Amino acid sequence: MTASPRIHLVNPMLNPSGGSEWRTVSLYRQLEPSADVTVWHFREAPSQAFAGVRMSGIDTRRLSFPRGGTLVFVGVYFNIGHWIRLARPRRVILTYNTPDAERLAERVDLIRKACGLEPEIVFCSKELADQVPYRGIVEPSLVDLDAFVPRDRSGRDGLRVGRLSRDAPEKHHPEDMALYARLAEEGCEIDVLGATIAMQEASFDTGNVHMRAIGSVKAPEFLGNLDCFFYRTSPLWPEPWGRVIIEAMASGLPVVTDRTSGASSVIENGLNGLLFDTTEEAYDLIMRLKADAALRQTLGEAARQTAESLLSDEVRAGVQAFYLQPTAPS
Repeated sequence: MTASPRIHLVNPMLNPSGGSEWRTVSLYRQLEPSADVTVWHFREAPSQAFAGVRMSGIDTRRLSFPRGGTLVFVGVYFNIGHWIRLARPRRVILTYNTPDAERLAERVDLIRKACGLEPEIVFCSKELADQVPYRGIVEPSLVDLDAFVPRDRSGRDGLRVGRLSRDAPEKHHPEDMALYARLAEEGCEIDVLGATIAMQEASFDTGNVHMRAIGSVKAPEFLGNLDCFFYRTSPLWPEPWGRVIIEAMASGLPVVTDRTSGASSVIENGLNGLLFDTTEEAYDLIMRLKADAALRQTLGEAARQTAESLLSDEVRAGVQAFYLQPTAPS
């Protein structure tokens, strides 16, 4: 009987709303039925949000680290310890999903020297792939279409506008708090999950603005209670993809996002979402959605269809086939 392929997924697994963490979990769930998969985290305890995933802590003092098989680093933003020199993998895959070309080059050089292998690179978007001098494949983050599903939003009063992300300051645009206040004055309800401490402590003239700590509500439940999803980041953080945008689209929400995020590439303006360049344009688009329930429904239905196409069974099968190869494809 042939042994199942051994696959090691490496990520710190600390942030319950991190895109890299949930990319890791989604990949684990896709591969686990057909492979011996372990998620390796650092010595810090992983977030409880990832319960149900088989995990092991990397601890060189106890000789606990990945060995053999296929080694997958989900992200290049964290350090790789000296254990890599003893790992002896057959394949090494680097997921490049944060814009840091210097770190990527360092990781490629380390893998070449420590493992004697040419690392394969998986990009989270074509836009990010075009920024570096390496070849690889573009792979979507595998959102669970059974967890993020459309809800019946007919008969609702007003417009509940929501946003979800990590609570890092660079994930929030400096003009967004003023935009939220303006929308609230026009009768919109604002709900931000992943607000920074400063945002949570801010005061508003109306009571229909909610600034929530990350992890206080599960993402599918949060998105299910919205009528519109708004997303952009600080100019200091160019969003390479934006998994939450796809989660919102899968939830049947009309998405209003700026054109700089990688995930905006799957949005056809006016057909399955709305794109903007300025804060004033964002305000106008959200107010347009507030006044037009039929448009919200049409965009939301098209958004779900886009998510289903992006994450189809054929796409998932291709992702699985790539990782299950015992050695690097020629």
